[in-house]
Amino acid sequence: MDIIKTTPVKKRSWIKPAAFIVGALVFSVWQITQASSDTKVSRSELRIAAVQKSDLPFTISGFGKLISKHKRFLTSPTVATIEEILVLPGTQVIADTVIMKLSNPDLRLQVNNAQMELARHQAGLRELKINQKSAYLAHQAILVQIKSNLAAAELKVEAQSGLAAKGIVSSLDFKRSKLAATQLAEQLDIEQQRLEHLQSAHQEKISVQGQWAKQLDANLALKLSLQAGLVIRADIEGVLQSTPVTLGQSVAAGEKLALVASNKTMIAQLKIPQNEAQDIAIGHKAIINTRSAFVSGVVNRIDPVITNGSVVIDIDITQALPVNARPELKVEGKIEIGMLSNALYIKQPVGVKAHSSSQVFTLLANQQTATLRTMKFGRVIGNNIELLSGASEGEQFIVSDTSSWSPNHSLTITD
Repeated sequence: MDIIKTTPVKKRSWIKPAAFIVGALVFSVWQITQASSDTKVSRSELRIAAVQKSDLPFTISGFGKLISKHKRFLTSPTVATIEEILVLPGTQVIADTVIMKLSNPDLRLQVNNAQMELARHQAGLRELKINQKSAYLAHQAILVQIKSNLAAAELKVEAQSGLAAKGIVSSLDFKRSKLAATQLAEQLDIEQQRLEHLQSAHQEKISVQGQWAKQLDANLALKLSLQAGLVIRADIEGVLQSTPVTLGQSVAAGEKLALVASNKTMIAQLKIPQNEAQDIAIGHKAIINTRSAFVSGVVNRIDPVITNGSVVIDIDITQALPVNARPELKVEGKIEIGMLSNALYIKQPVGVKAHSSSQVFTLLANQQTATLRTMKFGRVIGNNIELLSGASEGEQFIVSDTSSWSPNHSLTITD
């Protein structure tokens, strides 16, 4: 019987390769650590600043622009079409400068109709006055006739009174004469009342027609005002800032046609980071740099709304601006907050923000080594930043960009 021999299978060992890989990784990490701890930097590549201590004027800087304190939006008085644009944005204008002309054929027709209606009414009013005058004179003529008849009747009564007593005139005729005189006197009184009433009625009718004439006149004045408003004038002296319409465009009543900003009274509007704006108060003095002159100002408004991390500060200009100043001119401003007494400060390191804690490389006594130190910073003052803790007067720090070396705890500085 044959005996089958089996060859034993050798088990693979993973221990040696694994140990080799782990060893390689440890060696690599050690090399990297050694390399980083021995980082060398040339002194010429660094900006080094010393901590100083003194009274420091505290100012806050910001950028912004000049804006007009008085602006005028010019709008269309009625539905119209842009017929002509005479002035372009950026042009200096005076109050009477014609910026553009509009047209409205329907408005022209309305003006003509209003003029004709007023003319017809005025003609009718004149005719009414003439007719009333004629009626008044005719009634006065009646009164004159009645007065004449009454006078004759009274004379007759007076003449017959003596004759009746002597029996020459019968008592019946005498009584008839007296009755006629009495009737004429009553008729005269009634006609006088009628004349007074006629005068009052005439005056009332003239008043009503006069009021209607005033309404027609006011309607015509409105139409003429709208028509005159089709010639768009600047209304104020300044600079034409924008004309958001095009030639031939149809516009609605009240639609914006142009913006004119006065260049006589302007303010500076600065944007200040919100963490610095908390130190600003109304009344603080400021210096505005218009690139051609420095002018003084005073903070007169602090916007309560924070927009994109900034607060808008309005500065009233208290000095005459240069002749080239105009709305929207870019400016830089410094607001004077006060004086910091015995303040510790240093040139602001790159990447360090106000009111923060940051690590900064400080030079050791040998001037060849720099190590990281945590420092607490306060307010930014110009190119400097206030030191609240972590440093003493005279110590030196690297204030240039060290972000590429931030993982290292120390640097070796070479000359």
